[in-house]
Amino acid sequence: MPELTTSAKVFILAEMAVATLVFAFAVQYWSWSQASTFLFLLGLSAATGAMKVRLPGVQGSLSVLYVLLMWGMVNMSLGETLLIGWVGTLVQSYWRYKKRPTAIQNLFNLSVIPFSLGFATLAFKANIMQDLIPNRFLRIFLAALVYFVGNTFSVATVIGLTERLPVWNVWRKSYGWSFPHYLLSASLVCAVDYLRKKIGLEVALLILPAAYLLYQTFLMNITRLNEALERAEQERRHVEETALLHLRTIRALALAIEAKDETTSDHLHRVQTYAIELGKDFDLPPEEMDALRAAAILHDVGKLAVPEYIISKPGKLTPGEFAKMKIHTVVGAEIVESVNFPFAVAPLVRSHHEKWDGSGYPDGLKGEEIPFGARILTAVDCLDALASDRQYRKAMPLDQAMSIIVAESGKSFDPQVVAALNKRCHELESLARSTLQQDSMKFSVDMTIDRGLAPDAGFAAESQHSHPGSALVREEIARELSILNSIAVRIGQLESIEADLSAIEPLLRELIPFDSMALYRLCGDKLQCIFAHGEAAEFLLGLSIQTGEGVSGWTVANRTPLRNGNAVTEFGIAGEMHAGFTLVAGLSIPLDSEFGTIGALTLYNHRRDAFETSHLRTLLALGSRLAYQLNLDFSGLSRTAPDPYFSDGAPGLQISRLSEVIESHTVGASPEVARLS
Repeated sequence: MPELTTSAKVFILAEMAVATLVFAFAVQYWSWSQASTFLFLLGLSAATGAMKVRLPGVQGSLSVLYVLLMWGMVNMSLGETLLIGWVGTLVQSYWRYKKRPTAIQNLFNLSVIPFSLGFATLAFKANIMQDLIPNRFLRIFLAALVYFVGNTFSVATVIGLTERLPVWNVWRKSYGWSFPHYLLSASLVCAVDYLRKKIGLEVALLILPAAYLLYQTFLMNITRLNEALERAEQERRHVEETALLHLRTIRALALAIEAKDETTSDHLHRVQTYAIELGKDFDLPPEEMDALRAAAILHDVGKLAVPEYIISKPGKLTPGEFAKMKIHTVVGAEIVESVNFPFAVAPLVRSHHEKWDGSGYPDGLKGEEIPFGARILTAVDCLDALASDRQYRKAMPLDQAMSIIVAESGKSFDPQVVAALNKRCHELESLARSTLQQDSMKFSVDMTIDRGLAPDAGFAAESQHSHPGSALVREEIARELSILNSIAVRIGQLESIEADLSAIEPLLRELIPFDSMALYRLCGDKLQCIFAHGEAAEFLLGLSIQTGEGVSGWTVANRTPLRNGNAVTEFGIAGEMHAGFTLVAGLSIPLDSEFGTIGALTLYNHRRDAFETSHLRTLLALGSRLAYQLNLDFSGLSRTAPDPYFSDGAPGLQISRLSEVIESHTVGASPEVARLS
């Protein structure tokens, strides 16, 4: 048994005081029964003390000594019954115990007997009780109940105070089940007492098998309890291990997101440190602390569904990009929900961008509608974002960042969370820095691997242009601007994109080498080729491609351009290839309008790896212009409407914007290409 606490010692001293009074009363009214009967019961008490059973879940044991004590209470003096109880208690305390009880534990064990037996004796023998309950057998049952409550609650109280467990839970789990046995012992005492008066049987001979029978039932019940507890413990450990496995797996996903952006590599650690410490300050229950600990790691896991170019964009987001970014709260909650944590993590992940005044997302929760853990995450996540380097700005000093959080108290953030964070922000920052190495996980994104001569598919052809700052490149850019401006004018003058797109083909060939050109319109979940010109056009015109399949289908599904894709896949990987179709490489861009992606423009070439990065950026410069005109055709709008791609209604592409598109691209394709289209 662990060392007794101060509260347990105080309780023991109080019970010892009551036991001393009971013992004094017993000495004053002492009387002896028949010596042989007393000595025999004394020996039986030692035997029953040895027949003890260990209690499940706590440090303690229980014996069937109370059968003899109830008999003594009915038929012997209080002093004799106390001696019988003390002998059995001492044997129970020392028999087969690896660690002997301390002096105060012994005093408590010896005090429990007079404490519970004294009140039980009053319930049976007091004159007022005999007047109220004349029936002898009913008083025996009442005395058994009083003894049961006094004995078991005394022991449960000391165990609970010592092991810091709820007293009621200790009593319910370790002693509540034994009450029927006390009632059974009362019935046995009544039966033996009745038989003794009727036929004079020696009491000890009947109590012995009764006590042994109760001992066996004790063993059976304790065995079942231990088995049930062991099964419950195994299930608990399995649930915890499973949850930890899922947590480690999803933590790896969260770290994978951070690996895309070196400026936030320590973000998770800092947010978790801040959040857990604030959770402790608010005395959150263990289940909420576990949920907060997990959500602090997983709150941004939904960014897996957000395009990388948005996550790493070096500037402010557009409304469309922000709309895409906001889904990470919902997707993250769905990912976490699938893990089936034993505590509520998903609501915290979903609500970590809600605001106190209801202006947050995704659900517009307000005030205390927001889970408390999410309110903590919202504040600490914002503070760390302000105090950390980002692609679009340098980190703010901590005090400046904290002043912004304080200014938003009652608007974006819970005032009590802000107050606690403001009080401890410097302390928490120091704690996060000091524990960073313990929790750090760095990815080898900066290493160079020398082995491996080339990818299995070979290298893409590199442009032969000189450095972007050279005179040759400047001349090439000027030439491209001129041709692209002419193409833009032609597109604006076309009566129908579907019918007359071939008019721009000669100019486009001056910039990009291709053998065939195709325009695809998005209809539902399929792309329909509505225009094809050049070699193999007869195979392409009218072709229907599932989004996500082929060069053009992949471009639309991912809203990302594709260079030197396998043109054969336009007909499906398992589809039949026409003998006359000899095109190999494809250069495709998505056509994005204000209503979303409406189609794709794809150029084809007989030569593998025919298209260079410069060809891609040239086609991208025309993508938005084509999408705008194509959208007019599809929607049936008048072509006399103001054209946002022309300046003051005059024909000709805005040169400043086109220059920005062309000059921002150097050799080598990157995800940013898709964003600039």
